[in-house]
Amino acid sequence: MGKYVRKLYFCRICDKSHPVKIPRDYAENQKRYPFVFFTIHKYDGDSEEHLDKKEKDIIATLYIDKNYAIRDVDVAWEDSSANIISEYDTQKLVGFLIDHVNDLQDKYDSLMEKYAILLESSKEKSNKSDNNNS
Repeated sequence: MGKYVRKLYFCRICDKSHPVKIPRDYAENQKRYPFVFFTIHKYDGDSEEHLDKKEKDIIATLYIDKNYAIRDVDVAWEDSSANIISEYDTQKLVGFLIDHVNDLQDKYDSLMEKYAILLESSKEKSNKSDNNNS
């Protein structure tokens, strides 16, 4: 089995089918189906209505079921002010950041314990030195 599932989806703007590669692990790790997958392609239709938009980006929102069948497709012209990230990717990113912060906190706590031990040891040496000099 490959890393990707290859599918075709139909774009209602271009009036053509386009290929898409869906990472197999992305599709297998979904909490519910159908899940949302975003892809972008260039307009390559020949409609008189969109002649001025040749090679403009189109965002396709694919709704994919557990068997990798594309159940529905929404398409829209790309809006450079839009930021698209799936809920799954957001959760994955936040989880990674939380794990990283917790790891850094553990390292900080460990360093503080070592520092406290060194500080205490330094004070004891200083006190012994002061007592011997008296």
